[in-house]
Amino acid sequence: MGKSLNGKELGKGITQRKDGIYQGRFVNRFGKKQTVYAKTLNEVRQKLRNEQYEDEKAINVVTKDVKLDEWFQTWLNTCKKNCRASTKEVYARRYRKVQESLGWRKLTSLNLIIMQQAINELETDNARKEVKKLLVDMLNKAIDSDLLIKNAAKQINTVISKEEKKERRVLTVSEAELFLRQAAGTFYYNMYVLALDTGMRIGELMGLQWPDIDWDKKVLYIRRSLCYFCKEGKYVFEWHDTKQVTAGERYR
Repeated sequence: MGKSLNGKELGKGITQRKDGIYQGRFVNRFGKKQTVYAKTLNEVRQKLRNEQYEDEKAINVVTKDVKLDEWFQTWLNTCKKNCRASTKEVYARRYRKVQESLGWRKLTSLNLIIMQQAINELETDNARKEVKKLLVDMLNKAIDSDLLIKNAAKQINTVISKEEKKERRVLTVSEAELFLRQAAGTFYYNMYVLALDTGMRIGELMGLQWPDIDWDKKVLYIRRSLCYFCKEGKYVFEWHDTKQVTAGERYR
């Protein structure tokens, strides 16, 4: 039992410092000591009860000092550990768009207004949408890790410019035929034909190998993709598995 300066019993975990300030301490569910301070005994008792209640209900945070920059690295290296290097680079590129505005801030200080202001500074609605998706996932994982109580990023508004969505235009049959006639005899002609006939992605086209062709069944298996991206400051080529759940997509 703690005591006051005049020797009065104050209760478990409560003491009075030499400057007259009361302090209450307890060990939280993470095994760390938490301390509250107040000028009066009743106030410190109330603060101590509140902190203990939050700890009992598991709604308090592990630490109030984790900054967004630190959490991004933890999130990327732990929660996204199995992602491709190219995918991690996409995450890093999106995060850099708001890093100057938000990276130095503590997780517990990231309210809706602060994040919305950073999002508003981005150039397009699409960029805002991509960054919001990143922040929502990061903060969801922070909640799961007992670093936060709620995810304010979910309420971010990404429609600011109200850009008109451009309809994707595809080649007509006559345009495709004209293109192939002009490409006839060039080094890439066969690849152009394959791309137009199958709709394969560029990386999938570049990742094809002879064993991927079943000549008897006339089937082409898509088993890998060749990616070109920035890795640790340098642009590199890497083989990546396809994103399909099955062993490989196939085209007849």
